Amino acid sequence: MDAPCLLELLKKVIDSLLDRGVRVVSYASDGTEIERAVQRLFLDLTNEQIYTIQNPRPGCVDTKVVFGIYRGQAICMVQDSKHALKTFRNNLFSGARLLTFGNYTAMYRHILEIAQGDGTPLFSRDVNKVDRQDDNAASRLFSADILQYLAVNHPEYIGDIVYLFVFGELVDAYQNRSMSHVERLRLVLRARYFLDSWEAYLRVCGYRKDQYCLSREALDITRIIINGFIALVIIHRDHTPGTCVLLPWLHSSEACEHVFGESRQVVKDFTYLDFIYMIPKLRIKLHQAAFRGKASNPKARAAGYAHTYFDNDGLDWATLSTFPTNSEIQAVAEEAAQEADSLVALLGINAERLHRFQASNPQSQWLPAINSWFRDDDLGGVDQNIECDLVADFDAKYDYENEAEELQKVLDQEENSPITRSRRLDEKCMNLTAATLALAADETIQMFVHCFLLVCF
Repeated sequence: MDAPCLLELLKKVIDSLLDRGVRVVSYASDGTEIERAVQRLFLDLTNEQIYTIQNPRPGCVDTKVVFGIYRGQAICMVQDSKHALKTFRNNLFSGARLLTFGNYTAMYRHILEIAQGDGTPLFSRDVNKVDRQDDNAASRLFSADILQYLAVNHPEYIGDIVYLFVFGELVDAYQNRSMSHVERLRLVLRARYFLDSWEAYLRVCGYRKDQYCLSREALDITRIIINGFIALVIIHRDHTPGTCVLLPWLHSSEACEHVFGESRQVVKDFTYLDFIYMIPKLRIKLHQAAFRGKASNPKARAAGYAHTYFDNDGLDWATLSTFPTNSEIQAVAEEAAQEADSLVALLGINAERLHRFQASNPQSQWLPAINSWFRDDDLGGVDQNIECDLVADFDAKYDYENEAEELQKVLDQEENSPITRSRRLDEKCMNLTAATLALAADETIQMFVHCFLLVCF
């Protein structure tokens, strides 16, 4: 079904809930293109509200959080945080892009080394023939144990450490049971400012985002997660009567997936009629999960979905019902921006200079694009036919069996040539130089061995 058809079903569900007095404050999806399109279409039907957080960096774009008022009820769009975590993991494992920032990269090969190391917190199944929908594997990859292991055993993998830290903390802002909302906002805004710096760095240095950054879908999901949490805080603070507790981990598609998973255990390929008949069994299964407090085994491998929305260890109701003021949110934004700039500096980038250049030259590049540095078709002012003749001449003269003197003559002749050489010719000269040095070294070694033998015998 396409987005307009799904929008009609969504309206029917939300209207029915509002008619029965259920206050709907969020609509969550698992990140597919069509579902995100449904979220955008639904917002178009509402009276949009905008909450702005000023960017602490001069000249940088402010954070504008959009949510809607539908039939008098404030509703925001969010993404399932566990699906987002798997998206971050899958982007890191993708061979289609090299996540690059400053002097460092984050890549699958580094994670594979971690999984093969001694005392690693990862299982081999987490990186080999990986299940891309495995919640537990994604949680282990972004855990504090992995960061500690990297800091001790691979401190040179700064890119991986920063990547896992920033986006793991972003998801933890939703999943943590005891953290205050002020602290959650700091993690969310830090991810926002770090992502802004990353995109600005790629833009001013001429890197292509589709090769050196998160995928377009992942970037869209990340922004929805960031804006969605801020919108949840504002809605619970300003648009909900009385004292209301915000449990951000429940604003997800996890409960729906749990019900469908239990339904498939009863009837693998069920119809709507089958679902109606199995409701009594589903009620018992869900009661069992609620009383047990855990719906899955956190140490399971290749287990697919791991449902934890019933886990209530460390739950602090007073903390979760306290919301920051506008001035506190702005102060948190300044702290988050400073932390993001520190992470950027750790990667080898001067954050202040980057943002100053970005603010004054939003469409310009700081450095020449990478693909402009080395081009195969760059002849350095030499005619194509001339270069082909010179290369052919090189190939004719170049013989690894010749003596060093003959190779040196060729080098001297080409070094003194008045014609400007291209990179291709420079590489030929470099190869000749290396061959000359190798022959000279071989002659020296043979002479030393000969003298040694004469002395010994």
